Amino acid sequence: MSSTISDTEFITIVQAAADFDDYLYGKYFVPRRESFRVHRQVHSFRTESLAQLLLSSQSVSSPTESPLRLRDPSVLPPWAIELRHMLDVLPEHDLITKQASPLHRLCECGSRYGLQRLKEQISPALLDHISQKAEARLDTDLRQTLARATRPCFALKLEAFRLASEAIWFRTQGSAPKTTEMRLAAPSSEQLFPMFRTFPVLARLWSQLISQWRNHIAELLLRFTADRHALSHAFFRGQRIGKIIDLRSGLSDPHNGGRTVVLLKFQSGSVVYKPRGGDGEWEWLNLLRWMNSQSFRPKLRAAMVLRREDYCWMERIRPEPCRDQNAARRFYRRVGGMLGAAYLLKAVDCHRDNVIASGEYPVLIDAETFCHVARETKTQSVLDVLYGTGFLPSSGRRSSWQYRSSALGRSSPGQHTPRIASTPLNASTYEVEIVNGFHEAWRCLLGTTERRAAFIRRLQRLCRRERRWIYRSTRKYHAIRRASIHPAALRSGIGRDLLIARSCARSGVSQGVVQKEMNALRRLDIPYFSRKAAAPSFPEKGTTPEELIDALRRAVHL
Repeated sequence: MSSTISDTEFITIVQAAADFDDYLYGKYFVPRRESFRVHRQVHSFRTESLAQLLLSSQSVSSPTESPLRLRDPSVLPPWAIELRHMLDVLPEHDLITKQASPLHRLCECGSRYGLQRLKEQISPALLDHISQKAEARLDTDLRQTLARATRPCFALKLEAFRLASEAIWFRTQGSAPKTTEMRLAAPSSEQLFPMFRTFPVLARLWSQLISQWRNHIAELLLRFTADRHALSHAFFRGQRIGKIIDLRSGLSDPHNGGRTVVLLKFQSGSVVYKPRGGDGEWEWLNLLRWMNSQSFRPKLRAAMVLRREDYCWMERIRPEPCRDQNAARRFYRRVGGMLGAAYLLKAVDCHRDNVIASGEYPVLIDAETFCHVARETKTQSVLDVLYGTGFLPSSGRRSSWQYRSSALGRSSPGQHTPRIASTPLNASTYEVEIVNGFHEAWRCLLGTTERRAAFIRRLQRLCRRERRWIYRSTRKYHAIRRASIHPAALRSGIGRDLLIARSCARSGVSQGVVQKEMNALRRLDIPYFSRKAAAPSFPEKGTTPEELIDALRRAVHL
């Protein structure tokens, strides 16, 4: 089996991997049938019908034949040039090892190639900030990213090979298991390239994921170098930071070109890097400080944050158990206070993955979805807003996603779960503490005319800024993304576009939003939006509505 791809095969892969935007907005591709013409400047709402027309105009002679062809095979789009380079160099990074799963061994040549390209992209001075252990971790993280995208096609190919081997075994009475082992022990490129020929879009995804990863890590190292002294003073009391001795990327969903949250470890401690502005976390920190100054007890805690224009650094919060029952009661009173503040801010997305139980302190580590108020919110009940925060389950149906993701539901324990020693605690046992904390937060923020006015000014300042806006649940985006890497979707770029377009299309959302969702999902990102919205309204009275407290009591026991 050849470990290289010929020029003819490469052109076939490029044409099959080309997507609808390559045709519509580029200059490199034309329809395969010369008689088929579509005006290039079309409204975005016609994207799906045009993609269907392109597919229907195709005279299919092979599963990967594209409705598009290169205008001039000697002139390639930038992504295809990068793909050509990857395919040429991958065989140089073959490494046969039995220390990992077959899929990870297959992806190892891609991660080694990506690491080499990163070293070519950045200066040696930047690389000096990374220890060998951290460099090995980078290699592992990229390999895992490639493995997630490759797994469905790999499983299909492996199953097809197994069935073919068994068929041969029945005819020849040979040894099918030995044949399979020989196949898995072959150099990675000898396994990858046949897969790329069958699934051309997978080859493009590999090149794209590697390029995104390189840019993300290079950007991180540049920002770390620029901020290292500020980080020392903000988080480590002026101690020398030194090298990055270890890191963990992929701690969040990928957004904006594969960027994720990264944990950096140094001799003096750890810090979290977020590739987005930290205005939300900064406002949350200041709000909790304000509540503490207005005599909220026990005092609340928020993670420290160092803001920059397009990114931020955050204190690492470690999960720890409560010391005793008194500490547990204080924990849940703080939970009630945080829930009250989140409710009044009309926050969403305060689910279990965004809360850490650090001793007797519940800490919200992701605070970017405040004032999440759409036009229809004017008719939303107070209960909808309460459940929308993500802290509480809205029903007792424990199989539902909303219940399993809520921070106070009786789902499987996690870093959000308070404990005494190793025993997880149940929120229903601490109903009184939660309700009292909620009451106290309401009093601190709206209890007097002066406090109410100060809180509204804070809210108006928040609403003047763009902030994250959620049009669709992350769970649904993940489902679309999984469908987009199904083997059937990776045979044609245009066909994959059509699948994503159909999955994103819905009423009540502008076509511009849908188009941005499609663009993100093409590159295996979770779509990320930011916008401004009107400030929410508040009840006139400074006492907590009884309807709200009754709902809170019920939700705690679900």
